[in-house]
Amino acid sequence: MGGRVTRVFRNFNVENRARREISKEKPTPAPRHRTARLDAVADSPEIKEEVLRKDDQFLNLLKDVYVESRDPPVRVKDGGGKHLPSKQEEKRLTKLGHLEALDVKKVPKGKISLVEALTLLNNHKLQPQIWTAEKIAAEYSLDLKEVNSLLEFFIPFTVLEFPKDTKKAITSQNQKRLT
Repeated sequence: MGGRVTRVFRNFNVENRARREISKEKPTPAPRHRTARLDAVADSPEIKEEVLRKDDQFLNLLKDVYVESRDPPVRVKDGGGKHLPSKQEEKRLTKLGHLEALDVKKVPKGKISLVEALTLLNNHKLQPQIWTAEKIAAEYSLDLKEVNSLLEFFIPFTVLEFPKDTKKAITSQNQKRLT
């Protein structure tokens, strides 16, 4: 509601006020700052000559000045090891089969890549007597407790294909026509 009221007062007599501003002869210029007057003085030849003149007294004093500069010894800042790892992680090469191009080549010990995880889950599913949790833990440098949890809670997908003779086929002879 307040916006409507202010808009009415703002737009009141807008055209007449605009014509009045346009019809003025020349807008009054803003007052000049005193530094603008100094620019005109700086262009005078006397000031230029004074600036370019050499002062022998100052030159002699300048020749007596000798500056010797030495770099301070370099100190290594101890950041508490925030940016650098405190110990190097041991890495192992991945054990990949035909999917080698899809995955990383080196993995930290105690971890596995996605392709390795799918491979070991599939191996355990197909041959659980050979691929036991102990063998998987030794093979991939994993903790036995984590391997047991992995085998318990993650199961790879199973693809089932139905034989063709059990599928019900739609015959075109028995179709009903819509009228």
